Amino acid sequence: MNIKEAVLAEHSKAQALRITNYIGNSPKRFAKLMECFFANEWRLNQCAAYSMNFVVEKNPHLFDPYLEQAIHNLKAPKHDAVKRNTLRILQTHQVPEDLQGTLLNLAFDFLASPKEPIAIKVFSMGIIFEMGKKEPDLFHELKVLIEDQLPTGSSGFKARGKKYLKYINKVIPSLD
Repeated sequence: MNIKEAVLAEHSKAQALRITNYIGNSPKRFAKLMECFFANEWRLNQCAAYSMNFVVEKNPHLFDPYLEQAIHNLKAPKHDAVKRNTLRILQTHQVPEDLQGTLLNLAFDFLASPKEPIAIKVFSMGIIFEMGKKEPDLFHELKVLIEDQLPTGSSGFKARGKKYLKYINKVIPSLD
């Protein structure tokens, strides 16, 4: 399978899963997908991001060599799908300490921005929340950002935000 051709042939879940099955656990095949993900064509990035998410869900270790590049790519992505799928992965992926500050700043910026789509805000919230479990001081700012946006947030934002606030308030009652 030519991964680039497959990525561009059809943008659907079925196609993304076909590509995922083809890549399997192969670092060499995953590298071809990541070339598409980091390419200078927004349509190629968008379609590759969808497949990338499914591959990494099954084989998280394949993402490790691309972690730093993916985080820096969040600064100027070609398409929201790149941000959305990268952030979705990074919610649960182990991020080295030297990259955590960069990722954390980006996540706070995305969460605070009124221009970001809901999914990007929710995944950013997840990243900050997970990092806050190790650095509880992060919960102060996270709590403020969630509470500020709850009244006007989507149902998805409200559900995730309330879940995180419940945890924050239970674990660190001094934040009330």
